[in-house]
Amino acid sequence: MKVGYAQTVITPALDRPVFLAGFGTDRRAESIHDELFARALAISDGQATLVLCALDLIGFFRADVRQVLELVGRPDVQIVIASTHTHHGPDTMGLWGPDYDTCGVDDAYLTGLRQKVAETILSALENARPCEAMRAAVVPVPGLVKNARNPAIVDDELMVLQFVGQTGPCATLFNFPCHPEVLWEHNPQITSDYPGYLRAEAEKLSGAPCIFLSGALGGMMTPDVVEHSFAEAERMGQRLAREGLEAIAAARNEPVSVSVHRREVRAKLTNPLYKLAFQRKLLPDVRDPKGYLTSEVSLVRVGTAWFAAVPGELLPKLGLAIKASLMEAGGRAVGVIGLANDELGYILPKEDFKYPVNPFNPGAHYEETNSIGKEIGPKVLEAVQTLLKAHSA
Repeated sequence: MKVGYAQTVITPALDRPVFLAGFGTDRRAESIHDELFARALAISDGQATLVLCALDLIGFFRADVRQVLELVGRPDVQIVIASTHTHHGPDTMGLWGPDYDTCGVDDAYLTGLRQKVAETILSALENARPCEAMRAAVVPVPGLVKNARNPAIVDDELMVLQFVGQTGPCATLFNFPCHPEVLWEHNPQITSDYPGYLRAEAEKLSGAPCIFLSGALGGMMTPDVVEHSFAEAERMGQRLAREGLEAIAAARNEPVSVSVHRREVRAKLTNPLYKLAFQRKLLPDVRDPKGYLTSEVSLVRVGTAWFAAVPGELLPKLGLAIKASLMEAGGRAVGVIGLANDELGYILPKEDFKYPVNPFNPGAHYEETNSIGKEIGPKVLEAVQTLLKAHSA
């Protein structure tokens, strides 16, 4: 087995307006609290090679992913590019500009970003070195996350993978289902939020690089903090890092095999707010002539650690169901990689989907106003089940 790692700073310069994504419009960055990164982890078992790439961004569309893959030029490598969904980075989608009629994306920044992501992936592949084994663990970390939509359904499981060599850890991966939004809507500083503190603490304690992937964070899976401050983001990130490393220290070494299987999903876009955003040129309109969007779902297996990589923000009800299916099919440590190779917004169970009469005042159904429609949830679930039936152990 070989493992490689690379990272690149992707923080935008502040010599021109940077519209922060995730809350309201016209939230302009005033300073940089901590750098944003593209982090790539390459894993090879000698037969197949996988790169997991995490971006400190609100989201990255499938069209952008495809352009990065063209720049990488390695069809022999399976690549998953996922956004952490920080709410304090630049608008890379278009919805958070100076007003509701103006796109917030800086095209020059986005062009340079794609190049940086491709270079980071290639560097991770070039840096691959022998690594002896992997450890995998899943541990509940209660009290850090809550579900603002449905408090009764909470997923607080932290999944950790660590690759180890003769002299110690080579790299560590953390996967947790919670919005990186500790700092909330009034924060004017660029920051990766709690994942940045998690990575820094894990790297300090383990001596190895760290990558963070968000899980099924829809619903709203949000930090359960006493205040929206950097101190609380630090507390949350450091606790996750410490409890994750403690769990992984007790795990056994195991050999690694790598496999990735993909399936396209196609669902009708029915959200009138998205259609309005298309008309105003805020979002790229990638519908086919019949009004359908095409995206993808992946089954990623690294030894006994299995992931479902999904193109948006799964609500925890679906995330928990998918993780149960992964375990039933043979996975031992299982997780969901959210916002993977696309960002379609919230992905809800069909039975819970109720589009509000007034989407500008959605009440308890905010998530529906940021979803392509009620079909995408069942389509994602069906795709995962199909992949598991075809490729389970």
